[in-house]
Amino acid sequence: MTDKNTVLCQVCGTPNSRRRELCGKCGHKLLVVSGPGDEEHELSDDDLFQAQEDLEEHLLERITALEDSVRRLSEAIASTAGHVAQLEHNLTVAHAGVQALGSLLETQGVLSRAEVVDGWERTAGQELLSRDLSRRFRECSTRILSLAAHSGDATAGFRKRLRALELALLGPQTELAIELLTELTRTAPSNDELWRFFGEVAFRLSELETARVAFSRVLDLRGAHYETLIYLGTVASDLGHYEEAETHLLRAREMWPEAFLPHFTLGALAIVRGDHRTAASHLEASLLREELPQALYLIGVCRLELGEYGRAIDVLRRAVELEPDFDDALYKLGLAYLRRGWSRLALETFQQVLRIDPQRLQYQETVRLLSLKPPQDLPREAARLVASAEAALERGRPEAALDLFVQAVNAAPGQPELTATTALLASALGRARLAIGHAHWLLRQDRQDSPYLAAAVVALLESLRHAGRPRAARRLARRLYANEEDRLARGMAAYELALVESELGDDLAGARELAREALEITPRELRHYPLAALGSIALKRGRFKEATQYLEQAAEVAPLPLLLRQLAVARLGAGDRDGAQQALDASQDEAAGGLDQELLGHVRRLGSLVDDLARRRVVRNGARDTRR
Repeated sequence: MTDKNTVLCQVCGTPNSRRRELCGKCGHKLLVVSGPGDEEHELSDDDLFQAQEDLEEHLLERITALEDSVRRLSEAIASTAGHVAQLEHNLTVAHAGVQALGSLLETQGVLSRAEVVDGWERTAGQELLSRDLSRRFRECSTRILSLAAHSGDATAGFRKRLRALELALLGPQTELAIELLTELTRTAPSNDELWRFFGEVAFRLSELETARVAFSRVLDLRGAHYETLIYLGTVASDLGHYEEAETHLLRAREMWPEAFLPHFTLGALAIVRGDHRTAASHLEASLLREELPQALYLIGVCRLELGEYGRAIDVLRRAVELEPDFDDALYKLGLAYLRRGWSRLALETFQQVLRIDPQRLQYQETVRLLSLKPPQDLPREAARLVASAEAALERGRPEAALDLFVQAVNAAPGQPELTATTALLASALGRARLAIGHAHWLLRQDRQDSPYLAAAVVALLESLRHAGRPRAARRLARRLYANEEDRLARGMAAYELALVESELGDDLAGARELAREALEITPRELRHYPLAALGSIALKRGRFKEATQYLEQAAEVAPLPLLLRQLAVARLGAGDRDGAQQALDASQDEAAGGLDQELLGHVRRLGSLVDDLARRRVVRNGARDTRR
């Protein structure tokens, strides 16, 4: 019931005063229907006629207003459709222009198509990050300035730096933004909104220690703050401070137990720590708040690790339903099918993943491996030696692991995955003679569609280069590059040949072309190696800006010491002394690595697939014997 002085809106139902002509909520014309009051009296024909005219007038006004609204909406939709069509036209023209430019540069030998695409993606990523940070700055700049004025810190210098920060966020000079934020926090040390923005910028730029300090300062100034606790937990986890991360995330969950993020981040943290059962519990709690494909994917990972393949299939299927192009979830779904024994479904799923991202080495080699004849299971003694070797690698004892792998190869000769693992590990440890012997054995086998052929090429040529035999490496690399039909192996031979030609210095232009071809062929996970080779070649040719561009792209993926030192030289040659010092400082902290070590990890992952395939083969044969 409503008061007699109240009128209900006919559109949204909101009560309004009788004195209003338009609804206070939706703005539509209020329709007032006259009727008898509380006192009984007889209505004349004139009264009824007047009431009918008033009603028709109100209805006509409302219909006219609705017609105007529909007309304006139609015009807005038509205008938006025109803008969208124009935007689509502009994007098509721009894409065609980039494609034509890439083809022209490739034809003229200036840049390869892969270089154009990589540079385009990198620049687009930087531009999107700059726009996002700039938008975030506009959201919080008013409060930052208000707090500074309230505390007496809003000096002319503070305002000037704040304006400079806004300009710095619009460009690629991220180091300048960090410097300006540091100066601003020194000027206004109690400005919690400024510290919070500082932490967000540092987090987005992967300056994790800086972000940790900034968010800790926010907690000191504000006390417990939900979003800051989530940030701190994530940063501490990325830095490897797991106890601290758990403390922050548990506090966030206590503050907002019905939120999705605390449960999700606690689950992700438990996965990093290897506690998959606890992780699954946290992640399933997050699903009760919000069903996201990422949470379902992580639950699937946990169920796979726990051996619960049926439950893994259920959640991964759901993740793929919500996001059909979620390639990581599809890949794990294929693994779950494989371990459940559904090989046909596994192969179909892996092929679907490969169609989504054909540049991923992991997807390419998995499909090739499953398309081959199922492998034989390892003899018991060889399997025991392999398990011991894997355990030695996990404990950081690669020399002991290599000796065990050699024994496993002797106990089970003719196993290509064991031989490839041994060759790559020997190459990474500088055991050239051993690596070359196993690599030659792999190259002499029936190599059609072998997923281990590229490993043999890399182990052989890397060992010869590191052993100080570049001319022998060049001779073999040329032969492999000219004769090899396997695309990945040819790409690896082109990369190694580019390195050898660059080291010898006889044909830097030819080395550059080989590195470009390798960049075109190489899968996404290994693309930073040809980029680094292009940077090294440009450095030797004295093209410092070009070298800096290539080496920065490579260092973003794999900040290896040698690569960072080359980047420091390139930046110094280009006049960037501060950037050179920064790269030089970073080169002191990174562990050594190389292509042979990276492929070793890939071959070990393939080895687990081989074990799954061999195990299923034994199970099928056992079931067949039982039926007989």
